[in-house]
Amino acid sequence: MTEQLHMASFEGTYTRQFSAMVEAVHPGIVELDRTAFYPFGGGQPADQGKLQWEGGTARVEDVRKRNRLRHMVAGDLPEVGATVEGSIDWDRRYAHMKMHTSQHLVSAVVDQLHGARTVGNQLYADKARIDFQPLRLSPAQLSEVEAEANRYLAKDLPITITEADRAELEQDPLVRSNLSLLPPSIRRLRVISIGNLDICPCAGTHVRSLGEIGEIEFTKRDNKGSGKQRLTYALREPGSEYS
Repeated sequence: MTEQLHMASFEGTYTRQFSAMVEAVHPGIVELDRTAFYPFGGGQPADQGKLQWEGGTARVEDVRKRNRLRHMVAGDLPEVGATVEGSIDWDRRYAHMKMHTSQHLVSAVVDQLHGARTVGNQLYADKARIDFQPLRLSPAQLSEVEAEANRYLAKDLPITITEADRAELEQDPLVRSNLSLLPPSIRRLRVISIGNLDICPCAGTHVRSLGEIGEIEFTKRDNKGSGKQRLTYALREPGSEYS
């Protein structure tokens, strides 16, 4: 099984370049023993970037995980057992990190103010959309959500990566995720927490603290029927960009 560097720590999450051994090769596909590339999932797009080795290079165009983690590549193919150097398109990846963490924040604020649950989301480099149910925010209420989210962003709350037993999470009122949707066999979960505000089982990539995100600006609200409302927002950059 491929070791995903982002899962255990922020050191792994912020890794831009890494070395790995090739475990399997198929037409247009490379499998590695370890990777910093994030596979598509949880509403977050897959990372893109490059794999390089002596005598060859390939562009990583997509990453998928289903039983095994596969890098979908264009270009040369390495040999099994070869050592490759991976490099991530960092600007794209970092944008997704900020969007994913801000999605957790917005979901927590909407739940806190209006008791609506997140029932879907899709993240992009320049925007995010979240579906809530039940929810019907007026323009004034949406402005209130925006102000409250930005108040938390200004406080620069820390983000933590931990693990917890499923039974423990099922009893925690701060946990937003519907754990009943997960297979019963999954007993140990990776957890992303925002200060004392939010706890959410999640395998995505996140920033270290809310201060890296900037400010949230809602750009659209759509009623999707059955009491569901879709909120779309963009991020205004913080005063100084992470480097």
